Amino acid sequence: TDFRSMKLERFEIVLDNSENAYFAGQEVTGKIIIEAPEPKKINEILLELKGRCRTSWTKHSGKSRKHCNSSEPYFLEQLNTMYTHKFTEDDGKDRILPSGLHEIPFSYTLPKSLPSSFEGDHGFVRYTCRAICERPWDFDIVSRTAFTVVGIEDINSDPVLCEPTSMAESNQTVAALCWKASGSVQAELSLSKSGYTAGELIEAVAKVQNNSNKGRKVCLKLTQHAIYKAKTFAGHEQTKITKKQIVRKELGEVSAHSSFDAPIERLRLPALPPRLGRCKSILISYTVDLEVEATVTVCIPITIGTIPLLADLLTHSKQSVVKNGITNGPPHKLSMLGDDSIVQVTITDEDGQTHTEDDAMSNELDALLSARKRVRMPSSILSELYPTMPSPYYRESYFGAVDISDEKESVQFGESQFAPKYPFYTD
Repeated sequence: TDFRSMKLERFEIVLDNSENAYFAGQEVTGKIIIEAPEPKKINEILLELKGRCRTSWTKHSGKSRKHCNSSEPYFLEQLNTMYTHKFTEDDGKDRILPSGLHEIPFSYTLPKSLPSSFEGDHGFVRYTCRAICERPWDFDIVSRTAFTVVGIEDINSDPVLCEPTSMAESNQTVAALCWKASGSVQAELSLSKSGYTAGELIEAVAKVQNNSNKGRKVCLKLTQHAIYKAKTFAGHEQTKITKKQIVRKELGEVSAHSSFDAPIERLRLPALPPRLGRCKSILISYTVDLEVEATVTVCIPITIGTIPLLADLLTHSKQSVVKNGITNGPPHKLSMLGDDSIVQVTITDEDGQTHTEDDAMSNELDALLSARKRVRMPSSILSELYPTMPSPYYRESYFGAVDISDEKESVQFGESQFAPKYPFYTD
């Protein structure tokens, strides 16, 4: 029999978590499933889990082109499942996988300090799992799947994010504080807080004083700002900045020589990538912008995290709190753990080089991770951190799916399209 030409009916990686989404520090479990219609010569079945950030673009100046790129490894775990060893032939040379269905379980605990999955115009933070059937004297057969990692970005760790914030701008610098200056346009924007998670409502109050001779349209916007960092072949640092309008709401027009005082305006945050706190090559930030046509724009920076403000959540989920018999006391704060708040992460990059990275984590996260043996349910990493917090549900990224196929590797099985998912805590 020519074992080499036989095709596999099915070769896939199935993760036990149906959302294919995990918080940093969680255990990823799943199985490799192989369906062979006939016996097949396979030396080894290998598994590779990889997390990395990559940025790349081409810079054109005149006739010259410069390629800019960077790679930031988070982990590269390669495991031999040893599954084929029991099928070794009597001569000790060949291993022949019998026909039928084969399931090979695996598990891997993610490092605690990973940034969230992100797919952008000039770079990505991506987590993949590859299974490889290594064949003698023939091409390997490869199956690959991508999964979402949600980095722990806790809004509660920065008190400023819970506080109301406001900003004013004028199109005449001298008259910035004088609302009556002739011809001037002033605008003021106030937000109830500046820290959010995906799915929340941003509540904004807009005021405009138009002392010019022309009516002007007013709008409220949510903008994403991304900064990508890379190096040229010669090692020179380069940056690329993109701006994307996510939400836009027209507030009407403010007439000449009149004022405009809008009631509370609400913008719903879609499934957007949070800040990538532990990524050095890609910076993601957001602003809420009040724009007065052709004159002035007020921008307030906001932070999108992955662990919501507990004070807000407690008011949102009083029913569930009562149902679970938890009193409406202040949010549970975990006690200090001395000097154990330094977590050492060992990283193996794509060249096999090992780096260690000291990462000072928040005390809450550290206490959570020390209690990791109590973590059972996929979302209980959060219930350990904040017992009063409901489990999140996940929505696919607002930006949709992207092509994650890599021209450098040949993959025969698995999806080439992937959309990261982000956690929602409110309906």
